[in-house]
Amino acid sequence: MKATALRKKSFYFDFDIRKLCFALVIITLSSVVAFESIDTSYANDERFTNFEIRVIRPRFFSKRKKFELGTEGVVITNQTFIYTYLASGILTYHFTEALGLEVSATFGTSINKEDKVILEKDFNIKTQIIRTKTIYSGSLLWTPIYGKYQLASGKLIYFDTYLIGGVGTTGVEYQFDHCDDNEGELQIRSDYIAQYPTFTVGVGQRFFLDRKSSFKWNLRNHSLQISSADGTCVDDPDIESIDSIHYNLTMQIGYSRFF
Repeated sequence: MKATALRKKSFYFDFDIRKLCFALVIITLSSVVAFESIDTSYANDERFTNFEIRVIRPRFFSKRKKFELGTEGVVITNQTFIYTYLASGILTYHFTEALGLEVSATFGTSINKEDKVILEKDFNIKTQIIRTKTIYSGSLLWTPIYGKYQLASGKLIYFDTYLIGGVGTTGVEYQFDHCDDNEGELQIRSDYIAQYPTFTVGVGQRFFLDRKSSFKWNLRNHSLQISSADGTCVDDPDIESIDSIHYNLTMQIGYSRFF
């Protein structure tokens, strides 16, 4: 008896869900038809002289078969003892409205945080730092979302949301200021930059300022495999090396122009 009641309850629940979905579809289609069939003669009616009448308009701008050239300021957000600031140049070709190919080159520098200075000055603790100097990458951009937002003033803001996936290299600068030369008995290595293969994923948004330019922001995660031997104070080919995955989480904000 209980099983039968549960089946009936499940049937009514599924039926209600189907009715709800059907109602949403009808409402959506009705809205589209209503917007498409608006009589613009109302715009001349004296009753509406103090109101601005708007209708749903087609896509504001087409990216298909266009290049997009831009620049972005980049900050690595997940570092403990340093700040890293970079600048990026980006060129994108949009094959379709949804799919594009991006190449980028990023350069920057690092600044020590106060925590690192205090550890070394007050406690004589020297920290080994992974300093990102360059990022080169090629990525695919997929834009599944395009939308419009209306401000209280009536102005429309057009935007799209895109996903990023790609490969490249990251240049890590090794500075051996944490090494103790033991009164000159050890030959400390000179500073240098090592390149590591990098996988990048991310998400971003583009807000169109006009038909030729946009404001952009995006979050990206860069995954690279680092060898511990590259950061040792002495260059010893026999030293044991341990590989580890390092992540750079970047926040990027910039401007781009289409042509």
